[in-house]
Amino acid sequence: MPIADKLLLTIAEAQALTGLSREFLRDAITRGELKAKVIGKGWRVKRSDLQEYVDKL
Repeated sequence: MPIADKLLLTIAEAQALTGLSREFLRDAITRGELKAKVIGKGWRVKRSDLQEYVDKL
């Protein structure tokens, strides 16, 4: 499935869409600025939450 069609994104997919580094995204999650949940072995971010976060930057 193309990244553009996904509702839940991995950190790597969020990085590919935004151009932000993995470290930057993980720090934002740790600080509570970007909503995310651990599903399985990795973080997942809702596309809508990612867009909202990027719009605030």
